[in-house]
Amino acid sequence: MKEKKYIVFDVDGTLLDTEFIWGKIWKQIGMKYGHPSFCHDEVVGISGPALRAVMDRQLEGVPEEEKDEMLAEVRRIGLPYIKEHTSLMPGVSEMFIWLKEQGFTVCIATTTDRSLTEERLKKNGVWDDISFSVCGDEVKKKKPDPEIYLKMAQLLDAETEEMLIIEDTGFGVEAAFRAGCEVIMIPSVNPASEKDRNLALRTEENMYEVLKWMQENIRRKQ
Repeated sequence: MKEKKYIVFDVDGTLLDTEFIWGKIWKQIGMKYGHPSFCHDEVVGISGPALRAVMDRQLEGVPEEEKDEMLAEVRRIGLPYIKEHTSLMPGVSEMFIWLKEQGFTVCIATTTDRSLTEERLKKNGVWDDISFSVCGDEVKKKKPDPEIYLKMAQLLDAETEEMLIIEDTGFGVEAAFRAGCEVIMIPSVNPASEKDRNLALRTEENMYEVLKWMQENIRRKQ
């Protein structure tokens, strides 16, 4: 394993508990519109064309206007709720303290827009711990496309092998792998698939387990 200098975190579902909140809201809206079988887990963690493709597949025959209404209502309810209720995932504070002590550079790569990302991380007291960031409104393609991690490497003037990625979704794992990065997965809403396990360096249950593994395996060389 090449020496890791940069630890790059996904945000939603990895640093912040937003994915669980979105899952509950999607379930609520599916029930309201008379689609109790709508699998809300499939739409958590994705956006743009990928999100609409899942809605089109699951809600085949439903008028486009109704799907538009559902998506608008999810956002109308979800965005202000998340602003008030989002918290750090367990183990994040401990991880950031150790990374700083060890001299790693902490980064984030998220499909969420910069303004929302900065607002949420500031509210939870960790924005100042992050040295570099690439957000969803700064790339053209969403995960699983590798663009966001390739752009991060360019921003850092680093090789992708020097970056260790922490992700919670299969889309994120695939994006990191395709960029040439090693990635650890902490599944949030959806469990790791066989494909995820094959692409990831490791899968762990929570951030505490990732921290324990890192302490034993990739201490930063001074």
